[in-house]
Amino acid sequence: MDEKQRQHPIRLSELAFACYVYEALTRYGDSYRRFLCATKGSPDLRLAAHRKALLKWLNAWGCRFAVAYHKDASKEILSWYGEYGDSLCPKDREILDLSEPELVAVGEAYEALSQRTASYKKRGEEALPVSIGPAGASKVLFAIRPQALLPWDAGIRKGLGHSASGASYVCYLRGARALLEELTVRCQRHRLELSRLPQELGQPDSSVAMLLNKYYWVTWTK
Repeated sequence: MDEKQRQHPIRLSELAFACYVYEALTRYGDSYRRFLCATKGSPDLRLAAHRKALLKWLNAWGCRFAVAYHKDASKEILSWYGEYGDSLCPKDREILDLSEPELVAVGEAYEALSQRTASYKKRGEEALPVSIGPAGASKVLFAIRPQALLPWDAGIRKGLGHSASGASYVCYLRGARALLEELTVRCQRHRLELSRLPQELGQPDSSVAMLLNKYYWVTWTK
């Protein structure tokens, strides 16, 4: 586990406050709920309509997918999913239950996706490709495996001392899993179940992994 993640176990009160601040400061929750509604809570990247909803949500979450190139990005994501989708963990797998082989597969899928083309940027007469990048790749993975995988951005990566590589993303997930194991113990002391935490904190549309992302965003990004 990353040293910074090891040194900062999370209290339930801190997690609750971070979730409150996240919802108060951002519209990210609203855009994510619209994405869940558009995909009926079960995104399937083989479906063009779901990829369209995904790209709209990614833009709302700060990813630079130029609207003019959404069709190109959609094809790139479909191609990537055809190659790596079956290697990912089952949709109902939770982060605490991820095996090491599943984590390795996630790292490989993340690395490949981050290098795919999101859009193009004009420089003179040239159209230079813009990659999906680390933030975009992590958010796509979170979108299709919200119980097991977390998004991140540059602020979270730098705050926790990670690089943008697939290996570092896997390290980030291992650290998140360890924090949630500690949080499970804290929940038990209060006679709570970790799986019920989103409801207890008034975040019914969030997975437990998403609660942790909100904490990371408030702590490191803002």
